Amino acid sequence: MGATMQGLKRSCWKEDYDLDEFAGRHGLTIRQAEIVIQSNGPSKHKCDLAAAAFKVALEQCRHLREKRREAPGHVREPSGDLN
Repeated sequence: MGATMQGLKRSCWKEDYDLDEFAGRHGLTIRQAEIVIQSNGPSKHKCDLAAAAFKVALEQCRHLREKRREAPGHVREPSGDLN
């Protein structure tokens, strides 16, 4: 039974994501998909879990930015662009 379990684990490790496939599956940009895959390795299982967490974090950041814009007395921060 141990050999079978090891065989299953090894086959799971070899299931890597293609960047375009991963981005499309999770609704991420190519750059976002690169970040998730580089941070978690090419394992489909790890990347699927990480993509869900990544999307939650993106949504939280978006929500906080919107909340700051709506706050009374909010002064827009300079963009850093000198032009």
